[in-house]
Parts: sequence; C-alpha cells; structure tokens
Amino acid sequence: MPKEQFIKLMQELIAIRKDEENLNKAFKKFNPDFNYISFGRYETLVVKALKAATNDKYGDISYWIYDLEEGKEAKKDTLKSKEGKNIPIKTLSNLYDVIKGGY
Repeated sequence: MPKEQFIKLMQELIAIRKDEENLNKAFKKFNPDFNYISFGRYETLVVKALKAATNDKYGDISYWIYDLEEGKEAKKDTLKSKEGKNIPIKTLSNLYDVIKGGY
C-alpha cells in the first residue's frame, strides 16, 4: 500500500473515531444516564485490514492509535533503533515509515 493511500485511510479512520466520540457526547447531553455507543467491530476490521495491507508485523498501527493516542503521546524517545537512535512516530507519515522500516 502506498504511503499516501495509507495516510488517507488512517485519516478517515481517525475522523470516524472522532465522530463516534462526538455522537456519544451528544447522547450524553440529552440523557446523562447514557453510557456510550461503539462501532468497535468496524474499527477492528479496518485496523486488521490496514495491518494486512501494510504487512504491519509488530502491531504498530494499533500501538499508534491506542497506546500513543493517535501519536499525541509520542515523545522523542518513544521508539529507539537497535543502535539507540530515536525513531519518530508522532505523525502518520512517521508511522508508515516505522512499519516499512524506513527509518
């Protein structure tokens, strides 16, 4: 999968996640007892498809989305090479490079 296509699909996934969050906020506003609605099955399917399409052997996509909160929690030393060099993983472009070993 080309980098541009990967970035576009990931941006769409992030937008859908944000829309889901906004929908839950709106329902909660109308009914404070409302818990949440989740489209997790679809999200899981998309992440699995992207993982397969990019040959993401180490689960970097899931790590970036969930552990690094879509890159927001990535720090300078979040990832290091075997030589101890910092590897950027803050952006979708960085994530693609990590998956493809282009660092």
